[in-house]
This record gives sequence, structure tokens and C-alpha cells, in this order.
Amino acid sequence: MHVGARLKQLVRAHPDRAAIVDDVGSWTFQRFHERIARFGNCMRGIGLGKGDRIALMLPDCREYLEADYGSMAAGFVRVPMDPRLTRRELAALLQRAGVRVLVTHSSFGDKVARLKDDVESLQSIVFVGAGPGLDYEALLEKSSDTPLPDGNGDDLATLNFSGGTTGAPKAVMLRHRNLMTVAENTIQGFDIRSDAVFLNVRPLWPIAQVILMSHLFAGATVVLGGRFDADRLAAAIDASGATRTSLVPTQLVRWIEHIRSHDRMPKLEAIYVGGSRIPSAIFERALDLVGPRIGVLYGMTEAPVCCYLPPQELAGGERGRLIESVGRPFPAYRVRLADDGEVLIRGGHVMAGYWRNEEATREALRDDWLHTGDIGAFDGDGRLSIVGRLKEVIRSGSSSIMPKEVEDAIASHPAVDEVAVLGLPDTEWGEAVTAFVVLKPGATATEHDLVEHCRARLASYKKPRAVRFVASLPRSHYGKVIRAELLAQTSS
Repeated sequence: MHVGARLKQLVRAHPDRAAIVDDVGSWTFQRFHERIARFGNCMRGIGLGKGDRIALMLPDCREYLEADYGSMAAGFVRVPMDPRLTRRELAALLQRAGVRVLVTHSSFGDKVARLKDDVESLQSIVFVGAGPGLDYEALLEKSSDTPLPDGNGDDLATLNFSGGTTGAPKAVMLRHRNLMTVAENTIQGFDIRSDAVFLNVRPLWPIAQVILMSHLFAGATVVLGGRFDADRLAAAIDASGATRTSLVPTQLVRWIEHIRSHDRMPKLEAIYVGGSRIPSAIFERALDLVGPRIGVLYGMTEAPVCCYLPPQELAGGERGRLIESVGRPFPAYRVRLADDGEVLIRGGHVMAGYWRNEEATREALRDDWLHTGDIGAFDGDGRLSIVGRLKEVIRSGSSSIMPKEVEDAIASHPAVDEVAVLGLPDTEWGEAVTAFVVLKPGATATEHDLVEHCRARLASYKKPRAVRFVASLPRSHYGKVIRAELLAQTSS
């Protein structure tokens, strides 16, 4: 099925039900769909054709969702962008995806100023709010809400940039049928009913938005709660009437420091948590504070939401044994372990490949299985645990960070001779970006110097949280840094 077809079904089934609630008001499925149609039609009006790429760099607002679903429903390919990217990083990704239109917000005006000079493919920049480009609201007002033409499930729907270990980020290709498979199985696996109310306090650009999408496609109501605020989350859950919400482990860590004894949240049924490992002690404390209402999920950009451990399974006496688990695979998917323990995945949710990167696609998709790079283990009841990674991607909070990208930035400092970057265990972030640096003979540099050096070259979340100066880096006879030895040094 095509995303546009599902949206039309929702309008026929629930025209007057609230689809989106934001700080402006409540938007019914009918009204939301009309604005989606207007967005798609206005993009056609400025010259875009089927398969053209539209990048989205917006706050977590309703207009993001309108442009997001409007792009896909109209036959374009949406390309979500992390607002934390530097201008140089943003331009490189837009160029790589061949983006024709960027939809952004007035708050990012300085970052996107004269961006068309740097991105050859970029035709137009559309601003929500004032900006030196096309006005989003004016475009929609002038456009038609005529229903968009039907599409095909095999059409490309989205390019999501994902971290990797080979250097440059890779754009993951997901077709409409991939997204619809994700939604259908997540609705069933999470037991999402049409009377659910989902409070969103996570960014809309990562692949985790498929959780929001699944609630929307179930006919449920989505409340856009804005930026996560640990001190106000419990009150926001009660005020919105939320029955479901979603957090990354970093948010969970911060939230449990602010939960008070009177924060009962009686309507809340489930908190979906995924993105990186939850430390056992933190998980135990969270369960003590909020009860068995935390569900753990496992997935990745290349295969979203593969496994789920429902909250009710953590309600019994086996809590201690299950606390490291990410649950069972959804019945429609197959998950197995290779001889070396690598987690392999097969199913209709698995990506079509990496955009214009055949070599990386062949490496990841072998013999019809997605090779995840994660090392896993199954218990006797078929539940999966992730025990390590073959890949070296650092997962900090909800973000994937490539060590090589950080290493390249640090290595460009004139005082640095050698550098290796690892993700060390961290209670709040899951993993903290940590740099091991060898300085050139006679050169000097402080941790502050190198962090600030990175700040000018990388998005803020990629910069090191710690820098350790060492005399040398352990290397193999092939010249590769032996990361296991570095890790051993940190624990000795």
C-alpha cells in the first residue's frame, strides 16, 4: 500500500476525529488531509515531479508532518534533516541526495542563507515563518486541496541518513510498502487502538517517527508536546490525556530524577523506549517509579521496529532476567544470528538499499538478509538481547555517531598526531563520545581546545564528551588501532 492511500482511508473512516493536536488547536483527519493535499499540489505547482527529493529541516511542529506526509503522498521523496547539522554538513547531504526543495523554519535562516549557491540541485527554499524564500502558509493558501493521485507501494518514499563506519553518512532508501509494513506490524505489536492518545516529545526527523506514524495510521490522536522537559513531562502526560508516549534512554534517565510521588499518570499505558541500551540500574529504578509501563523496542533506520518487549512482560517475577532483553521479533519478520553472533533480519520493513551506493548495499544486504552489525543472543523463549556490536558506530542518546567523522575533525587540529574515538558506557547517554589523543612532539592542546575545534566542524552532539591524552595508540600489525586494548585501559 501507498502512504497516500492509507491517508485517504483514514479520512473516510475518521473524518472528524482529532488527528493532530498542537499549541494552535486540534486538527481533524479531514483538515489534516486537506493541508497535506495542498502541500503536495503546491510542490507540483512550483515544478516538482514524481521522485524529486524534498528535504525537511523544521522544529517538531504540525507543519513538519504536513510537509512530510504531503511529500510522500504526492509522489515525492522526503529527506529529513537533523537541525543540529552545521551548514557545511547540511549542504553536503542536500547535494548528495539531489534535493530540489528545502522546507525549513525562520529560526534556521542564518544556516540556510544563500544555500542554493552551495547546492547545485536546490531549486527553492520554503520557510515556515518569515524568511528569504517562499512562504509556506502562502503557498498552501493559494494551492488546491484536490485529492492527490494514487501512487504505487514500490515507489521510493524516504531517504533517511544513517551513520556508518565507512566515513560519509549513507542515505537509507525505504519504499512506501516498507513504511506501511512497519506501521501495520507496529500497530499490531504495540496493540495500538484507535482511541489511543500518543504524546510526542521526540524529534520528528529520525526514523523513530515511524512510532508516531503508526499511531496516526491506527486512527489514534497524536499530541505534539514540543521539546522534552523532564520536569514537566508527567504534567504534560496528564494534561494531554496521553495513553502512550516514547522516550530515548537519555530522556528516561533525566525524567526519573524529576518524578514525584503524586505523579500517578492514571491514563498512561505504555512508554516506548529504544535507541540505545538502558543501564540495568536505571531501568530497575524507572520500573519502580512508573510501574510496568515501559516497553523496549529494537530497530534501526535500515529496518525500523523489529522487536518489542511489552510492558506487561516486565510486570512479573522475571523482571530481573528480562531487563536486558529487547523482546521478540514481530511475527511477520525473521531475525536470526549468524555464526559470529551478528543479528540478521529479513522482512518487508527492510530497506531497499543505500541511495547511489551499491557497494554499501551489497555489504549490508547479503543473501536476502540485512546484516546489522549488532551482536545478539536469544533466550529460551525467543527474546533477543543485544550484547555488543561488530560495527563501531557510537549510539549516544538517540543519535548514531561515526567515530571516523569525529576522528577526522580532531586530526585536523595542528597539535594532534594520532586519534581514536570510542563510545564509552555512560549512565545518561548510553555511550559517550570519547577521544584518545596523541599530541605531536612539543605540541600542546587542552581538552577544551579540541572540543571547541570540533564544535566548529561538527554538529554539537558529535563533539567529544571527554578527551584523554595518551602516549601512544595500540595498533595491530596491519596498522589498525586495537580498540579493545583502549577499552581495557579505561577499565584498569
